[in-house]
Amino acid sequence: MHGRRKLFGGRKKRRETGEMSLQITSMADIFTILLVFLLKGLSSDALQISPSNGTQLPNGINTVALNEPAIQVEVSKDGILVEKDFVSALQDYHLSAKEMSRDGTIPSLNERLDKERARQKLIAQSNDTVKIDSRAIILSDQKVPFATMKPVLRSLAAHGYSDIKFAVVKE
Repeated sequence: MHGRRKLFGGRKKRRETGEMSLQITSMADIFTILLVFLLKGLSSDALQISPSNGTQLPNGINTVALNEPAIQVEVSKDGILVEKDFVSALQDYHLSAKEMSRDGTIPSLNERLDKERARQKLIAQSNDTVKIDSRAIILSDQKVPFATMKPVLRSLAAHGYSDIKFAVVKE
């Protein structure tokens, strides 16, 4: 029997103690990678847009997810809102004659857009990385006629909003 033990290297079995040591460095690397992955996933999500109650956005087939924030203008049955602030009244999706100016814009909307531009300019002056934004998102009810949308678009264009997107519900 002694000869056989020597043929197999003469090793004795080690007793296992049940204790394990954790590799903290490896776990820290894993958590760092998970954190970066989750942050990247959150930053590339589309904007969450929620129209007010009663506004039904039109359906769209070819849609593009909006990733960058922009000023939100909502046109509903009862009025026009900018960033959820009421700006102008509508009567069954239509502007009254007194709500329109000669140049085809909406004075109350112009006033609100002037305030938004002033806010953007103030932020841009104090922070070099912030630029004045030309993006706008329109949340328009699917029943809004073009005769109502045209002055809204003119007001946005008059204030330098040239990158205008319409929010739709993806089919």
